[in-house]
Amino acid sequence: MIGAVDIGGTKLAVGMVDENGVVRSKMDAPTGTGSTYASGLENITNMLRQTAQEARAEITGIGIGSTGPVDPLSGEFGEVDFLPEWRRKNPVQDLAKTFGVRVALENDGDAGALGEAGWGAGRGKSRLIYLTIGTGIGGGIILDGQLYRGVDGAHPEVGHQVIDPTGPLCSCGFRGCWEALAAGPAMAAWFQSLAPTDARHQHEFTAERICKLAADGDPLAHRRWSVRRTTWASVWRT
Repeated sequence: MIGAVDIGGTKLAVGMVDENGVVRSKMDAPTGTGSTYASGLENITNMLRQTAQEARAEITGIGIGSTGPVDPLSGEFGEVDFLPEWRRKNPVQDLAKTFGVRVALENDGDAGALGEAGWGAGRGKSRLIYLTIGTGIGGGIILDGQLYRGVDGAHPEVGHQVIDPTGPLCSCGFRGCWEALAAGPAMAAWFQSLAPTDARHQHEFTAERICKLAADGDPLAHRRWSVRRTTWASVWRT
């Protein structure tokens, strides 16, 4: 039984997965604004124990998919944009010490690509591109059955392709990155900047809420959704 951990800028998700790729139990919790590594590690540890208990299983290994640049060889976080307090910390060493099992760490896009190649839509395929869209935008690439890594193991940061050089400032320091234009917080920020102060659900502007408003015919939400689709089309043409 493998403990699966997903570390995102908005939430932490943990589950127990059996040898057939079936999720036996799962739970999640907010990452927390300004979350410290110590509190995050404590949350992950507690959720691993709880989901293992719910699945009535003993943890035999732990796999981590995390936002931001990570070093899969050393198990260390890099310059994680959304979790600055986690930079240079090593969850592989810390969780291995706590649970006494082997622990592996990958960028969440790469972890997702490996998961789809092994158990999902890419099973049996030699090549695939996986995208993850949430607080940020990331991706992973499988080429000829192998996870693609760049020079010195660099991760292909697809979310930081510059789509519009005059666009909004991105957390990476550039302007107009795909992530700064079309990720969840980017949608919410754009919508809030143009919405009238008396707009419905003024304080609930999330990507999910904007999509629902667009489906209900809200003109501003529909405009935001159209801009997002145009942005995605620009990426594919690139």
